[in-house]
Amino acid sequence: MRTSRDELRHLVADEAARLIYDDGMRDYRLAKLRAAENLGVRMQGSAQPTNEEVEEAIHQRIQLFDADTHPSLLRHHREVALEAMDFLQAYRPYLTGAALEGTSSPHSAVTLYLGADSVEEVMFFLEDQHIPFQIHERRTRLGSKKQDYFPLLRFYVDDVEVELMVFPQDDRFAGAPISPITGKAMKRADRKKVAVLLG
Repeated sequence: MRTSRDELRHLVADEAARLIYDDGMRDYRLAKLRAAENLGVRMQGSAQPTNEEVEEAIHQRIQLFDADTHPSLLRHHREVALEAMDFLQAYRPYLTGAALEGTSSPHSAVTLYLGADSVEEVMFFLEDQHIPFQIHERRTRLGSKKQDYFPLLRFYVDDVEVELMVFPQDDRFAGAPISPITGKAMKRADRKKVAVLLG
């Protein structure tokens, strides 16, 4: 029996969600390609699920398999986020990503956006606090600007990875970066909103 295009999209979205949530893949495009490969199908045109469909499949997976344990995991990630935001308050931190969206998994990072005059300023601050960190880059688009590489610092709190994306402290930071998942302004929350989420 031939699988319909809608069924194929659903199957690929579910498998991509599994790869992201269970296996820790973070790139939605690569997860969809791997999902199609795992299922032995070809993804073309409208047969490819959108990133939003994969995100919805992650929420469904949590409800099906982790409804009992996920709330405590999500709360822990949000508590780590709040602690890090208090620690980094001088850089106007915003929470974004899985901890804000409610899709945190054991493999997820807590992602904060910071505004600073330079990444070195944040690096010196972490070094002064004796916090070991790694330096990376991530390609991101701010507003109508083309994609560019921005500094990314990673460290750990209670075995939870915290990643800090550092943006210039100018008018561009006032607007949220563009989400690679939706193509729209990234959802983000300041400290007050995160505190409300924690109740």
